[in-house]
Amino acid sequence: MTMQGAWKAKGFVNDYLQADLPKRLLTYRNEWNLDDENLPEPLKYLVYEPIALDHWPTIITVVISMTGLTRDDYTGLMDPMYFVDYSMRTYVWVKDDSSEQCTAKRDRLTTVLRSSILDSPCLKVFAANDDLEVLIDESTLREEYSDLTLIKGERVMAGAYLSYNLRINEVVRAKQIGTANNISTEVDPLTPLLVDLE
Repeated sequence: MTMQGAWKAKGFVNDYLQADLPKRLLTYRNEWNLDDENLPEPLKYLVYEPIALDHWPTIITVVISMTGLTRDDYTGLMDPMYFVDYSMRTYVWVKDDSSEQCTAKRDRLTTVLRSSILDSPCLKVFAANDDLEVLIDESTLREEYSDLTLIKGERVMAGAYLSYNLRINEVVRAKQIGTANNISTEVDPLTPLLVDLE
């Protein structure tokens, strides 16, 4: 049996944000009258751990746990389809020379990120490209902000994360066993056993 699991959930969120954020950031810059220095575009989406903060700002999505598994139906090949619920976190990390600018960048990026994650119509359109059904439970969304941290005494780092529950449909595929096309059976005749009773 094979199931993509957490890798699929994390990959979907990263791919969606990478496609959605550039145009969303442009909209917010225009609304807030900011340039790309004050509302920068994240340079890299890190999919795999261990986490290396080497691009700024960066957005990192991780799966905390699987929280539910519900069988929905079967495919034409009789592979079972499931709805799988995951507890997710998407982090925003920024770095700047001053604490004020660093905090402002973090808070602005978190606002844009939240609007992207909670945009159900955009999520559904993006998921439809891969025949996925995706739902983010808005009632589970929670925000946490880190304290500012000095980096080598000259720059300041700040982070935040959004936690939320994501439901995504998955198919559990069984390995093909194969079909017997021809069966050949050979039977050796029994040789009578002669016993001398004398």
